[in-house]
Amino acid sequence: MAVVAAEGMVQEFIWEVTGPDISTMMLLSVLRDQLQAQGFDISFSCAADACGGFDFRHALPVGNAPDMHVDLGDFHYLSAVASREDGDAYAALMVSQGGSTGFVHLALVQPVGSATPPVVQSSRSPDLDDEPAVLVPDPVSGDLIAQLMATGSATLDDLQFETGASRLSGERYASLVALSEFLAENPARRVVLVGHTDAMGSLDGNIALSEARAAAVRSFLTQEMGVSAGQIEAEGIGFLSPRASNATADGREANRRVEVVLADPG
Repeated sequence: MAVVAAEGMVQEFIWEVTGPDISTMMLLSVLRDQLQAQGFDISFSCAADACGGFDFRHALPVGNAPDMHVDLGDFHYLSAVASREDGDAYAALMVSQGGSTGFVHLALVQPVGSATPPVVQSSRSPDLDDEPAVLVPDPVSGDLIAQLMATGSATLDDLQFETGASRLSGERYASLVALSEFLAENPARRVVLVGHTDAMGSLDGNIALSEARAAAVRSFLTQEMGVSAGQIEAEGIGFLSPRASNATADGREANRRVEVVLADPG
């Protein structure tokens, strides 16, 4: 395998996909198709031991738990290249799995003149005239809807809550832009917003707080973004479904979240 020195704007993304039918092969297939649809040609692909196992995985800066998990016996890697007007763009993808959660790391190197900035808003935002040329992987972007349709649920990861707080800042979060557009385009669809907390405090108090977080998101969508109230419900389950350890500050922050679940997935 040849080594290629790439120059340009470097962007890295880490995200999770959850669901009972998640597998590394399924994730790899979906993401490979997305890359190819955006003009990338796959230059190299390997799996687990065929990549070099432990040495290969730990030679790559793909992030650490809880954000990124790589099972040494179950991971796939691929690299790809695409021709742009002002030079070549490169992508490197690492996909693995832990239980019912898939973990993805994407590194992009693009010519500075054509590279989009790190994804901070929906690919369908009215502030953008054209679809971005870069793969949009993070659930805070339009890919949130792809995850929602594929697994029935997705986390609104760009929302931020402090311990004990449920108020939103009023910002037009990318995840809420994407969700509001999806619901406007699909008026027969209904979703449930599910609030979660860290484990600080009592269960009863955290259930009430998680409900308040979900309700705050529902109010923002209906009052500020024009979503029909009949399309959204709000519930809360406190700290009963953590996605990270509550023993660390980073884990507690990850657990303070709101997820969207399709109420009519059929």
